[in-house]
Amino acid sequence: MVLKEERTAARRHVAENIISMRLKIDPRIAAQYLPAPFEPNREGELTVMLADYYGHDEDMVDKAEAAAKFVYPYYTTMQEGLISIPCKFEGKPGNYLARIWQDRDWAVQRGPMLGYNTELAEVHINRFPGRLRKLYAPHVGSKIKGVVRQNGDNLISGWIELTEEVSYPEEEYMVCYGRRQIEDMLDPEGEKLIDDILIEYHDSEIKGQVFKGVGHLRLGGFMKDWDYEIIDAYYFEIGFSTSGWRVLKDLKQQRG
Repeated sequence: MVLKEERTAARRHVAENIISMRLKIDPRIAAQYLPAPFEPNREGELTVMLADYYGHDEDMVDKAEAAAKFVYPYYTTMQEGLISIPCKFEGKPGNYLARIWQDRDWAVQRGPMLGYNTELAEVHINRFPGRLRKLYAPHVGSKIKGVVRQNGDNLISGWIELTEEVSYPEEEYMVCYGRRQIEDMLDPEGEKLIDDILIEYHDSEIKGQVFKGVGHLRLGGFMKDWDYEIIDAYYFEIGFSTSGWRVLKDLKQQRG
């Protein structure tokens, strides 16, 4: 089902299969990872996601193959884990992506330019590409697992047992905010060279199957002492095309 019709010539096309677990957590912990000017949308809530990414990005054309317009295969797949916080920006609901772990250096490198706190890590999630789905596709009773591992530590280890097929969860899943801050290397404590709020602009969005299930989660690293309760768990498929990112507000200019 198409959620939003394509209006311009998109250059980047993405499909993801996602494990998503909403957690009830101490509001003080969530607040530590939600910078101003964002405001919490549902206080004391945080979402952990693990995703299998497939993409075709026309801006990721290898220089040696530019004439033929090949997208280098390394840039077409990725697996990632992330923590997002439901928030509002100027009254509009969405998600602030507080931390992201990805298994591709190109993704990690461009994260800060999009306002995301990204780190390189080993990430794995059960995959169901193309033809495999003809033989075995996710269904009620399937168990799907994901792991984020960094420096020998399992930061996120979780799995979901699918119990029922349901309608698409809240549309705000597709609204992702970033706060981009670039410091002056000669004056790290001084005014930022860039300080703004960004959003990825989706020209079109589609959705696939959505399952609700029983979630199981173990957190490590800086999250190991968190007390949390799993509110609900989903496994779903999404896709979108985008022509780029949009600056919603230049905070540096506003202060000036």
